[in-house]
Amino acid sequence: MNLCLPLIYISMLTFLSQRRIVTKRVLAYMLIVIVGALIYYPALERLAALSLNNQLYSHMPLIPIVSLYFLITERKRIFSDGATRALPAVVLAAIGLAFYGAGFMYRPGLPENDFLALCIAGLVLWLIGGFIAAFGTAAFRRGIFPLLFMAFLIPIPTFILDPVVETLQVWSANAVEPIFKLIGLPYFRDGLVYEVPGGVAVKVAKECSGIRSTIALVITAVVAGHMFLRSNWRRVLLVLCVFPVTVFKNALRITSLTTLAAELDKSWLDSWLHHSGGVVYLLIAFSILGPILWLLRKTEPKKTQTTGTSFTFTDSPK
Repeated sequence: MNLCLPLIYISMLTFLSQRRIVTKRVLAYMLIVIVGALIYYPALERLAALSLNNQLYSHMPLIPIVSLYFLITERKRIFSDGATRALPAVVLAAIGLAFYGAGFMYRPGLPENDFLALCIAGLVLWLIGGFIAAFGTAAFRRGIFPLLFMAFLIPIPTFILDPVVETLQVWSANAVEPIFKLIGLPYFRDGLVYEVPGGVAVKVAKECSGIRSTIALVITAVVAGHMFLRSNWRRVLLVLCVFPVTVFKNALRITSLTTLAAELDKSWLDSWLHHSGGVVYLLIAFSILGPILWLLRKTEPKKTQTTGTSFTFTDSPK
């Protein structure tokens, strides 16, 4: 699915039922987005292919939809009359074009992932710059969440992705050990490899890092924090909780499969639970994050609690 249409769709549907003066600005922003879609079309086409062929980025078609949802539901707060400012808009758009140009300039020596990271970062800056040009900096501040949320369209650069995967891999391997001790299963550990009775040896590979579920949990935590929490530090804390929850979820999956293989049959290591059972453990992770979100919301001062998606992007009461 080509992502050009969803990006243009954001512009066309977000501002329905707005006042006449705002409509002129909407038309201006629609033009900016269409021009951007044409300029960045080669990168968008490759991004669409990446999201279809790489499960790590299968969430990308949903990102514009989520941004659109929040722009629509918070439109009365975000969009109001205000002076537009050309300078910051031009600066952001120029930086975006520079990123795009750099992507093509250094493309021969870059992995596809990093090439697209530069190009799509440029597109996001173009869209934000265009938004400021059409609606002003005040509207940008009020709509900062749905606008910055589009950064999830940017593929994670390799120099960030690889260390994160390795860290999750090692932490998950370390978390397996206390669970084995807790359930009383004898084991021998050599780095990332565990040997248990029955001739079963399991290596905590990169695929065990849970990077895909981590991204899904981070995005969910960001959205939930925006909807249900008001203070920024609580939102950040909720997102940070994703990482220990992911490590625990990974360790639980590794130990359950290893124990089943050791106690019942080795075929469990090649079963549906290994290859397709990730959703089961993802639901467990959600069941842990849910109470954490509830607790964070419960501990907020009553005057700053929110029951919807509309709020100011500060720690202060509305």
